[in-house]
Amino acid sequence: MMALTHWVSARRALLMLLAVSALLLLLGLASRELWGPETRWANIALQMLQTGDYLDPYLMGSAYYDKPLPSYWLITATAGVFGELNHWSLRLPSVIAAWLSVWLIYLVGERLFSKSTGLIAGWMLATTFYFVFWGRVATADILTLFGLLAAVWWYFRGPEDTRFSRYCVFFLLLALTSLFKGLIGFVLPGLVLLPHVLSEQRWRRHLNVRIVLALSIALMVYMIPFVLSQLYGAPTYGQSGLGLVVRENVVRFFQPFDHMGPIYTYLIYLPVYTLPWAPLWIIGLWVAVRNWRHIEPNTRWLVWGLALLFIFFTASGSRRSYYVLPLVPFAQLLAAWWVARRLEQRKKAIGLGWKISVGASASLLLLVLGVFYPWSNGGGGVIQFGQDVKAQASEQAPWNQWRIVMIDADNKLPLYVQNQGQAFYYVNQDQDFARQGSSAELMAWLDKTSGQHFNPQRTLIFAQYRSGDPLPLGYLSVDHRVVTSQADNGDRLLHHRQGGSVAYIPAAGGSF
Repeated sequence: MMALTHWVSARRALLMLLAVSALLLLLGLASRELWGPETRWANIALQMLQTGDYLDPYLMGSAYYDKPLPSYWLITATAGVFGELNHWSLRLPSVIAAWLSVWLIYLVGERLFSKSTGLIAGWMLATTFYFVFWGRVATADILTLFGLLAAVWWYFRGPEDTRFSRYCVFFLLLALTSLFKGLIGFVLPGLVLLPHVLSEQRWRRHLNVRIVLALSIALMVYMIPFVLSQLYGAPTYGQSGLGLVVRENVVRFFQPFDHMGPIYTYLIYLPVYTLPWAPLWIIGLWVAVRNWRHIEPNTRWLVWGLALLFIFFTASGSRRSYYVLPLVPFAQLLAAWWVARRLEQRKKAIGLGWKISVGASASLLLLVLGVFYPWSNGGGGVIQFGQDVKAQASEQAPWNQWRIVMIDADNKLPLYVQNQGQAFYYVNQDQDFARQGSSAELMAWLDKTSGQHFNPQRTLIFAQYRSGDPLPLGYLSVDHRVVTSQADNGDRLLHHRQGGSVAYIPAAGGSF
């Protein structure tokens, strides 16, 4: 009876963790404008949906095979479920991956140490600000973190198991993870698990034909999107997916061409990215090293795995703050190990102080995500700008009848002004379009350059401008209505506004 009561209590605690994690990841998800790198995922996925070409990624009309295709496919799949590409369909793959990552770190902690360790690690990860932040951003980073944890969890379900089926699942997890961001999907799990495989000479058990065959199958699965692009993609696309994999993963590591942070980058950002729990894993690391000969083998593995990840990312010449994300769950697991160990030594259960700390961290996150984000993105901005343009254009004709032209426009704009009409036509700033003249001259240039016909009465022109500069294509105001974006509450609070977007809507009955 006591065992059943304990099982019910543990299950209830896990369900509470997963429920709060879901709330933190979903609250106010649609209230924040596109941010930073997720504009690329939004633009590429939108162009796939508009053109029906899912094999040749384009960014603002230009070939851009920077990442493998599946992370974009996940977004287009959720857009199909929602019926459109919006904040929810764009960010939901990352949200699901982050939510499952909380569950996985619980499972890993439970298997390696105890249920209480897994539960503490889950709460720590779920209330880590930067984990939640990136879990709500539409990029491949949280997908990679999830794939890493899934591979580690699967391995520890049977580290001595040499069946072919187990090898297949493990290497398929690595292949799929590598198809989100790059070859680190193979490298990171290998580094983390290497100390465990080497200890007690486990590697000898895994030297067999079955592992080679399973790895070969996984490599063939990994190649599928690239082969499809090569065989069925546009012959004029001009970029090689595999070539860019080599450039982004191998060349960048040894000969970085961007993102060249100082060698101490992760000494700063690992503590920052694990706040508010950073002091706990630092203490845990100190305790583990001090008692190295007496601690559990699994704890020694955890320290070694964390160290190898840190060395790998530091050794790379290309360094950015968020590259440290894959280390975060393992650092929090180390912190959870120390907390659980301390409670066990004192023969105490999780006390009120711990619950208050977790509650305060979760409450602060809820306040930021549910109150500050919606407020800071209100009162203007590109979301409101898109709504204003749609409302005014729809007074003249149904929204799906408009053709949209983006001339060096804000990368955020496409998500907010998409319609069910023809694909956007993009014009880069370096093209020789009519910067001065008349609407008729601009339309004639568009027809000639694109080989298509643009109806002047049903074409919306978008452009971007800098504060203090004249509006680009200002001559269009003669026969177009002009709509400009306004600063949002966040811009007003920080006095940070460098420019905005402008839309030109043809005046009803105008002469073109």
